[in-house]
Amino acid sequence: MLNDGCLNKNRSENSNFRTSLCLCVLVVCLAAVFSGCGRRANTALGRIREITVVSDRWDWLEPTLSRILQDTIFTPQPEPRFPIRVYNEDQFESYRLLRTLFLIGTNSDTVIRAVLGPRVDSLPQGEYGLFHIPNAWADNQQLVVFVADDESLLTSGLGLYAARIRNTFQDVVLGNSIRAVYYRGRDEEKTRSILERYDFGVDVPRGWRLNQEYADSQFVYLFAHFPDRSVFIHWQDSPRPLEPGPLLDLRDSLTRRYYDGDLVERPYTVTDSVEFLAGPALRLQSIWQNDSMSTGGPFVSYCFNHEGRFFMVDGQVFLPGKPKLDQLYQIEAIVRTFAPR
Repeated sequence: MLNDGCLNKNRSENSNFRTSLCLCVLVVCLAAVFSGCGRRANTALGRIREITVVSDRWDWLEPTLSRILQDTIFTPQPEPRFPIRVYNEDQFESYRLLRTLFLIGTNSDTVIRAVLGPRVDSLPQGEYGLFHIPNAWADNQQLVVFVADDESLLTSGLGLYAARIRNTFQDVVLGNSIRAVYYRGRDEEKTRSILERYDFGVDVPRGWRLNQEYADSQFVYLFAHFPDRSVFIHWQDSPRPLEPGPLLDLRDSLTRRYYDGDLVERPYTVTDSVEFLAGPALRLQSIWQNDSMSTGGPFVSYCFNHEGRFFMVDGQVFLPGKPKLDQLYQIEAIVRTFAPR
């Protein structure tokens, strides 16, 4: 007859065996994937903005990661910047084909060692590393890896890297959005029309319309329906200061005239200094509202000077009663195709 001590010992041995078996299976799966010599028959799946966090330490990393990735954006309904789903490392078959992955751990973790190879051993003691690996296990997949020398450093390291992590995923999601908004291709005729008539270009998605009625007033716009979206370009022949207040006033004056009275809800405005076209730009994100029509929604503007001229390239969304942030990212993807000739 076995006593409790023997039973506990057997359970412990069985648990250790199962853990070792899971790790062995994981290593075999990873080896099989990485030995594919670049042959990937699969395309990544998942929502445009969703980030899949892969970590065995989610329970105590969750508060830090939520602050970094899930700050609230008002559209005007509150939406998290990035929705998150979570897996443990050994659930490889469940997450390996997902679109955007964030792998977090130490340089002794099995998956991290398989992904980074010799790079993981070059991490200095007490330091962190952030790596971006496209198409790790599927086409159109983006894998971001944050690694620390010791798990006790993960929380502080994520805090130090917060801005870089957020900007990395911002760029990843904009890349996903480009593929989404141009999935039917560009309207070559409209794109060429803009480029030939003006000293700048923007990629017009297939199915969008172009309105040049106000071109003599240095204002042209693109638009599409279902949902209602628009992108306008306004330019001036001399530079102007990139100051939020006057630029919001300028937007109000333009949309009051050309968009039937739209105005910015100033309390919701977020401004960021960004680099665009190899120069400084001011990015404005807020909510527009039209009281006479009882409509509103989110917008994003890029304001910048280029070779002695000022440009405001602005996109907005109208999609009442539904989440709008995916659409706003797609609008921003169009805005970012703007380029002077």
